[in-house]
Parts: sequence; C-alpha cells; structure tokens
Amino acid sequence: MEELSTHNPDEISLKEIVIKLRLARTYIVSKWLTILFSGLIGGLSGLGYAYFKKPVYIATSTFVLEDSKSGGLGQYAGLASLAGINVSGSGAGGVFQGDNILELYKSRSMIKQALLSSVLINGRSKLLINVYIDFNHLQENWQKDQKTSPILFKENTKIFTRLQDSIITDIVKTINDKLLSVTKPDKKLNIIQVDVATKNEAFSKFFNDKLVQTVNNFYAQTKTKKSYQNVVSLQKQADSVRRVLNGSLSGVASAIDATPNTMSREEYMNPGGVKFKEGIEKL
Repeated sequence: MEELSTHNPDEISLKEIVIKLRLARTYIVSKWLTILFSGLIGGLSGLGYAYFKKPVYIATSTFVLEDSKSGGLGQYAGLASLAGINVSGSGAGGVFQGDNILELYKSRSMIKQALLSSVLINGRSKLLINVYIDFNHLQENWQKDQKTSPILFKENTKIFTRLQDSIITDIVKTINDKLLSVTKPDKKLNIIQVDVATKNEAFSKFFNDKLVQTVNNFYAQTKTKKSYQNVVSLQKQADSVRRVLNGSLSGVASAIDATPNTMSREEYMNPGGVKFKEGIEKL
C-alpha cells in the first residue's frame, strides 16, 4: 500500500527561506545606486524643509466663563425690576453669553487695543504692532512697493493717519483669518480656549496675554458700570421715599398743631425727644 504524502502550500521550509533571502540581497545589490540616490534626495529634501519652514509657536489660554444665569436670584428679578434695578443676566451681561464672547475676542476693537499695548522684550518697551511688523518684514515690503519712509507706531497715540489706520485694519484681518482661534472645546461647558499661532515666540505669548487682559478689562468695566447704574437707581428710589416720608411727617405735624393737648410741631418733628416718646405712649 503506497503512503500518501501531503504538502501544505502555506508552509515554507528553511531552505526556501534561505533562497528567498539570497534573492532579495542580490536584488538590493543590483539596485544599490538607485536606493542611495533616493535616500540622498529624501534626506536633502528633509533638511531643506526643516531649514526653510519656520517653526510656528502657539500660545494658548484656557479659562472658565462666568455663568450668567440668574439661578436662585431669578425669583427676585421681577421684584427688583419694579425698582428699576437690573439683577438678571440680560443687558450688558448679554455680551458675555453664548457665542458672543467668541466674537468679542475677534472684534477689531479688542485686537486693536491688544496690538497697541506695550510689552517688555529684551529689556525694551515695544508696541506689539511694531513687533508684528518687524518679524514679518513688512517695513521692507512697504518701502519697495511704495518708496515710503519707515512707518512706526508710537505709544499713547490717540489719532492715527489714514495709512496707519489702513495698516491696523490689514493686520487685524490677517490675525483674525490666520493667527487667532477662539473656541469652546466642549459645547456643554463654559470653557473658552484662545490660541495665537505665529512664527515669533514672543509675539504669540504677549499678544495672547494682552488680548485676554483686554477682554477681561472690558468685562470688568461693563460689570462695574451696570453695578454703578444699580446703585444710582437705588439712591434715586431712596431719595423718593425720603421725600414722601418727609411730606407725610409734615402733614401729621400740621394736624397736631390744630389739635389741643398734643405735642407741638417741633416736638413731633424731633423723634428723639422725651415728649415725643410720651406723646406716643398717650396715643
């Protein structure tokens, strides 16, 4: 009876492995020039990319936005509104609700104020807008195109020329479109993340800090203004109540003068006097 031998096509013998390795080595040796040339091209391309591609520095600020919902105070909002007092989250506080805060960070006013802020870099005070102009080599481009003298921004300048205002507008647009990102990583949470990505490490950091500080100052001023308005409203209400009370006291005092065996006007109008207390006890 003949023995049947079975061979699994998926199995490979040690001899076949050695043969395949020899064939691979022979192929690599025959193509060594191509492989070397390809490696050199790849290495040079990587070096060139690393040299010409400037690093991007990203400065990030993350913070929690105040919840402007009234919460437990809401039950008193209607009563307070009768006195002209705003205790709800509406009004000025609405600027800081929802996606409004995201747009506030990207507004021209906030970015402009941050750009015109001075920072200390290498021991020298500089405006951030001048730092931006320097590391982007904008002065050289302007002088080539328009043959103009260097354009510099000075501290504490209130009025700008038409050219300076145009430059500010262009820089604000570039920052908004390419360099600034204001997002809410989680839509369910009041967490705001501000990212500034530029090729200058110092500018990324300082501009991020100044922008957040500018918006925070605006927030504080807005809240303070609303609180001040509430205090003024309370003062007006108190003055009105005082006038009504004084009028009522004067009317009662006149009635006392016309009634015998009662306190005089002067005694009534002096609540701290002894006769006032005695008169109260007799009533």
